[in-house]
Amino acid sequence: MKKYASYILLLLMSTICFQGCDDVIEDDITNDLVTAVAPLDMAEIEGNTVQFRWNGIEGADEYRIQINNQETNAIILDSLVIKSVFDYAMNPGSYQWRVRGENFAYVTAYTFDSRFTVAASTDLSNQTVTLTSPANGIFTNNSALTFTWDPISTATFYKIKISKIDGSTETLVFDNDGNNIIGTSITIGNSVISEDGEYKWEIQAGNDSSTSEFFPRTFSLDTQAPPTPTLTEPTTGQTASVDEEISFKWTFADTGVIQSGITSTIQIATDQTFNDVIETNSNPLAIDEYTFTFTTAGTYFWRVRGIDDAGNTGDFSDASQIIIN
Repeated sequence: MKKYASYILLLLMSTICFQGCDDVIEDDITNDLVTAVAPLDMAEIEGNTVQFRWNGIEGADEYRIQINNQETNAIILDSLVIKSVFDYAMNPGSYQWRVRGENFAYVTAYTFDSRFTVAASTDLSNQTVTLTSPANGIFTNNSALTFTWDPISTATFYKIKISKIDGSTETLVFDNDGNNIIGTSITIGNSVISEDGEYKWEIQAGNDSSTSEFFPRTFSLDTQAPPTPTLTEPTTGQTASVDEEISFKWTFADTGVIQSGITSTIQIATDQTFNDVIETNSNPLAIDEYTFTFTTAGTYFWRVRGIDDAGNTGDFSDASQIIIN
């Protein structure tokens, strides 16, 4: 019995330390130095894509890179990256940058600030088009979308392609090959994006002498409302006691072409018509379960509906009854 007790105590201590002792097992990198590689101080870069590189250090889980606009002294980027190389699209201007290493418990000092300039180039072949909207990977129920991107100062026109993705197959549904876009946005009507599914949109910059690559993002059209959930626990008419924690459970059977994430909304009321709702809760982290404790005896009713990430709202389920004694 003593051996078992010792083993359990050791296992418990190991679990506690695993959960709360990161600052003990993390490497102390406070006195380590990260070295900037590029761009070095006073570097001049043509184009709009800058590659930042530095020598990584052992014990750093990630690196914080900061970029300042020298003219305004405004921070235009403060970001954590995992690798020791980072590509970033930038407008012409004067900048400075620095980087440091970080882990859960420690940080190094920043590198010395390195100043550099970005100059416009008419050669677009290695420049980056930064897409701004819609966000990458979003779900939407709107089939009429406005696509926007950041300008490149030496680009005189842009091209767009939109393709529908079905597994490994991509089917082109729209391009403006014969009608170049002069600005940095275009609205596509719902006659083009007409079916639920995953889509890819791509933008290319061009001028009289060169073009960039096409730069892609994806989005998904989901116009189908979430299904009406099936209530499973507690069963209709089940009894429970005052101050007893009750676990309400339900299930969804989503059969849509695109199944965006669902946030459940549960309502608990004192009447079957839900005129007197005593509890409403939406929890995206637990879409099929909710716990609640009744403090007063009586007969209560509960129902659930779903709202998906595309913005579609489903119907409430039929109400179920629970009796609290």
